[in-house]
Amino acid sequence: MRTRIGKFEILRPLGKGAMGEVYLAVDPLIGRHVAIKTIRGVEAEGAEARGRFQREAQAAGQLSHPNLVGIHEFGEDDGLLYLAMEYVEGEDLEKLMARGGLQPQELLEVLAQVCEGLAYAHGKGVLHRDIKPSNIRVVKEGQGLKAKVMDFGIARLHNSELTGTGTLLGTFGYMAPEYIQTGKPDPRSDLFAVGVILYECLAGHRPFEGDTTATVLYRLVHEEPEPLDLSRVQGVSGKLGQVLSVALAKDPRARYQGGGELAKALREAKDPNWGGPDFDRTMAVTKPAASAAPPAAPAPGSTRPMAVPEPKGSKVPLVVGAVLLAGIGGAGYWWTTRPKVVPTISLPPPEAISPELPKATPEGPKEKSGARPRAPRPPAKPVDPPLTEEEANAWLNEANLGLVDTPEQSLRRLERVIQDHPLNPRARALQFTALYNAGHFERLIPALEGAKEAGVPPRQLLAFTPFKEMLLTEKREHRLPPAVKERLAAEFPGLGRMGQRLKRPMGRPNY
Repeated sequence: MRTRIGKFEILRPLGKGAMGEVYLAVDPLIGRHVAIKTIRGVEAEGAEARGRFQREAQAAGQLSHPNLVGIHEFGEDDGLLYLAMEYVEGEDLEKLMARGGLQPQELLEVLAQVCEGLAYAHGKGVLHRDIKPSNIRVVKEGQGLKAKVMDFGIARLHNSELTGTGTLLGTFGYMAPEYIQTGKPDPRSDLFAVGVILYECLAGHRPFEGDTTATVLYRLVHEEPEPLDLSRVQGVSGKLGQVLSVALAKDPRARYQGGGELAKALREAKDPNWGGPDFDRTMAVTKPAASAAPPAAPAPGSTRPMAVPEPKGSKVPLVVGAVLLAGIGGAGYWWTTRPKVVPTISLPPPEAISPELPKATPEGPKEKSGARPRAPRPPAKPVDPPLTEEEANAWLNEANLGLVDTPEQSLRRLERVIQDHPLNPRARALQFTALYNAGHFERLIPALEGAKEAGVPPRQLLAFTPFKEMLLTEKREHRLPPAVKERLAAEFPGLGRMGQRLKRPMGRPNY
């Protein structure tokens, strides 16, 4: 066993995980105990994987909340990547569940605190992607309990379920249906996992189980969980089942839309006299039209998907095939049962409906001989209302998540935010970063000039980590044309000093 990793002195091993070993260590400079998590497998994936790992580690390291385990430092020691994290005594929720160590009211409070931590992180544009009981640490504080979410963003750093070319990140039994179908999670995907944990704690088993990965994924996308009889659960509201139904809704629009909203409902359910949610959110989502084609019926006598035996040897082809099968089946199911939303439009005038001129009627006036026919007027385009501050922040958070993988999509969101909020410096910084990541180098100087003309000076852009990372990447990789780079260097003369700062251990958030 190593006696030192980086500057940290190893005291003893704490265990092993999907990523590598975990050690209890001490920082000799300040005497602080930390948990060191080593990372296996990333080293062999090349510079791109290492760069992604570092970016995600930095994003997670900028989170500071009482219900999140903080990351103090990301580093590398003799080829070994590691994370130095806050050391939290206590017990994982998975072990507490196994021995029945929580009362129903305590469980609701723990999950409410988890949701509060998620709400904070989502507000910073960071998803967890792998919420499950083993990633929730529970600590006794006097007469109460404190929940702390561990491994924030780690599913993005290291694939915890698939290897090789697998694309889904996380633990299958807790994945949201829309993530399985599209591969694109959002904050509501993390909240779906909280609903799975709540069901698992109350029932003693997960809501979606199966003998194979394909079966689990199919049930997550297509089937409702078995209803629970909560009449025997003492000390909580009888409407807890409604909270559970909303949290596990297949359609993310029918779920709680934020961690704070779900945390509030969980705490209200601790009161036995609580009357339940004000309305059934699932009824607020447009239902499929009556003419929609129903999904294909199962084969006679079959109510469950057939369990496919796993071949001997590597399980990767089966897992990837299962993911593709579930995704294709889920997409077909969505297409046949998708909501038919009829948009509200302004009807064009009658002459715009047909290119032919309306014929004169005996009662109406006749057209003058030789009169030029009027050109049909185009239908009026609906005008979207301006984004509120809250909506703009949500759009910025989603754009921030896609800066690396889907910069073009992020650009479209950022341009809309800038249209409604031209003085928002974060939107300007993320726009510049998305343009760089998408390779639109010719648009960088106009974007910078546009920010200055709107009243956002370039120095304000340096307050945001993605922008600083972009400058540091350019300093290292030299992607920009000489003229653009020369102009950029004139605007940001402190690039060299900034690059030194970015190499230091991560600390408090700076955006």
